[in-house]
Amino acid sequence: MQRTCGQCDAAFEITSDDLAFFERVSPVFAGKKELLPPPTLCADCRTRQRIIWRPELHLHYRKSDKSGTQILSMYPQDAPCKVYSPEEWWSDDWDPFHYGQAFDSERSFFDQFRELLRNTPLTSASVSKTGNINSDYVNSASYLKNCHLLAGANYDEDCLYGNFVNHCKDCIDCSFVDHCELSYECVDCAKCYGVRFCRQCSNCSNSAFLFGCRNCRDCFGSVNLADKSYVFLNEQLTKEEYEKRLAALGLHSRERVKEAKAFFLKHRLRYPHRHMLGEMNENVTGNGILRSKNVENSFDVSELEDCSNCIWFHQAKNCMDCYAWGFTADECYQCLEVGDHSSRTHLSILIYHGIDLLYCNNCRNCEHCFGCVSLRSAKYCILNKQYTKEEYETLVPLIIEHMRQTKEWGEFFPFSVCPISYNESISQDYFPLGEEQARALGARWTAQSTEQGAPTPLPDSIRDCDERLTEQTLTCTTTGKSYKITPQEFAFYKRQNIPVPDTCFLARHRERFHLRNPRRLWERPCMKCAKSMQTTYAPNRPEIVYCEECYQKEVY
Repeated sequence: MQRTCGQCDAAFEITSDDLAFFERVSPVFAGKKELLPPPTLCADCRTRQRIIWRPELHLHYRKSDKSGTQILSMYPQDAPCKVYSPEEWWSDDWDPFHYGQAFDSERSFFDQFRELLRNTPLTSASVSKTGNINSDYVNSASYLKNCHLLAGANYDEDCLYGNFVNHCKDCIDCSFVDHCELSYECVDCAKCYGVRFCRQCSNCSNSAFLFGCRNCRDCFGSVNLADKSYVFLNEQLTKEEYEKRLAALGLHSRERVKEAKAFFLKHRLRYPHRHMLGEMNENVTGNGILRSKNVENSFDVSELEDCSNCIWFHQAKNCMDCYAWGFTADECYQCLEVGDHSSRTHLSILIYHGIDLLYCNNCRNCEHCFGCVSLRSAKYCILNKQYTKEEYETLVPLIIEHMRQTKEWGEFFPFSVCPISYNESISQDYFPLGEEQARALGARWTAQSTEQGAPTPLPDSIRDCDERLTEQTLTCTTTGKSYKITPQEFAFYKRQNIPVPDTCFLARHRERFHLRNPRRLWERPCMKCAKSMQTTYAPNRPEIVYCEECYQKEVY
């Protein structure tokens, strides 16, 4: 079935597998199935509409609407919603049912949900009820100790400034890293120790500026190595020769590091690149896929089966259009941050252990709820009002029929419902728009300060810095914004002989972001055997891109 996207006018296909999915996961009330309709938007536009609800590292100081104390929140002070700190939100001295409202058949469902969302307190950050120690400045993160400004992070210790950092220790400025330690400015790395400026590497140690390397130690500036030591710019050296060349680089200097970065970006283009990152998969398309089967158009996922259009989703089956996180999830559709043994949860946001939920937001341990906000351990609720099972199963089909008439049924929450501004969400990262374009979609927009300070002169070498630097307010050379170097951060730089950055953490985050391929697939031929393949490398990019078979033959 061919369709035209209702937002961008792109053609897209509804497959027979998609139709079978909707038939399988559609909710049942009093024995009657209410069929979920196929989407009216293409996969990219559906993703953009979901991820506007996820700011990740765009955090703000604001006052709690409960205590008036200053808290860090993913919702700024002027956001049209009530916000409590996580501790206040979990307390028993407020009642989410107090904000309940009866469904009004004279109004659209989304208008009524918007009203409920504006009135019912939300938690300021997406974190576990317990489990974070000395890690207040994080979002979408749990089980952290001594961590600062992380998002999409779990089970970390002494990690700073990163996103999708998991099971790591003593890592700074990293993105999409797993089980790493003492690593700096790394992207898409796993099980690495003491590495810096590395990408797409695993089981490497004491190395810098590597790309696509495995099981390597004491290597520099090299691409596609396996089981190597003392390799410098893909040249095998003795231990003594390697150490001499490495010392001559002077990587304690910020300027020398910048030179090395620029050189390595060009150096890696001499070598073939894998068309897709992935291991132990069967019948998958996308990128960053591990141990999965029958997965389509998905990115940065693991242990999925029979899923499509999923991003950073793990341990899930029979899901479609879900962004974050799983562990586990089953038969979920069009959700943002759903997991913790959730199932049959659709068109919802921030759901922990949700069973048979529809159009819910920020609900924990709930079952059989429709259009609810901030409920905990509840059943058979509609718009935060309690019903009996029989009343619930009678009323919800009537609401769904009303939504069919208003063309809301099966659609995700419109941009106008979201209290987060487009340019302070990750929608702006992956689908950048100008203010006029965002407002045309109905999204909020936050004016950004254009005031910029003069860059702060910093010593070029970490050897010329002392702890007094942590008492200063610095100015970013890229954005002109103020930033600070924390004592924990400075100690790491000093210990690892790394120059203090002259840019703020958001500028560094954006630089890492642009090192990763887009979450989009192109059809193109392998540059070795000409076999057709789907890859995140656009045909006009400069990389040499091989299919998996040709890459393995060339490298190993």
